[in-house]
Amino acid sequence: MVEKIFILINLIVALGAAGVVFYSHNIIKPPPTDQVAEAAAIKTEAVTGTQLQPVQIKKFAVNLHSLSSRLRYLDLEMNILTFEEGQKPIIKANEHIFKDVAIEVASHLEPDDLISVTGKILFENKIKKRVNARLGELPTVKQIYFSVFVVQ
Repeated sequence: MVEKIFILINLIVALGAAGVVFYSHNIIKPPPTDQVAEAAAIKTEAVTGTQLQPVQIKKFAVNLHSLSSRLRYLDLEMNILTFEEGQKPIIKANEHIFKDVAIEVASHLEPDDLISVTGKILFENKIKKRVNARLGELPTVKQIYFSVFVVQ
C-alpha cells in the first residue's frame, strides 16, 4: 500500500514537472521583435549622433604637481561633444567651468599619471563628471576629445 502511494506521488511530481517544462517552452513566449523597426531606430540614432559637431575649448596650460624641482605642465585643448545640438550654447557660455575643472583635476595628478592611456581616460571621466554636476540636472557633456594633450 505504501509503495503504491509513493509511486502515485512520484507520478504526480513527474507529470507536474513535465507540465511546467511544456508550459515554459510552448505557452510563455516573448513577443516577436520588429527587426525592421529596431534596425531603423539604431540607424537613426547613429546618424544623429555622428552629425553633432563638438564645441572647441582653446588651448591652455595647467601646472602639474611634481615631486621634483622641475616645473611640469600640461598643454591642453578640448573638444566637447554634447548630447543634443541645443546644449552647445551652454558649453560656450560655461567654458570657464571646463578650464577650472581641468585645472583642479590636473593639479592633483602626477605627470606620470597623465602620460598613460588609462590616466587620460580617468582624467576625461573626472572632468566630465564634475562639469555635468556643476552645469545642472541634465547631463550635458557626452564626450571630451583632446586635440592637444602634451605633458612637459
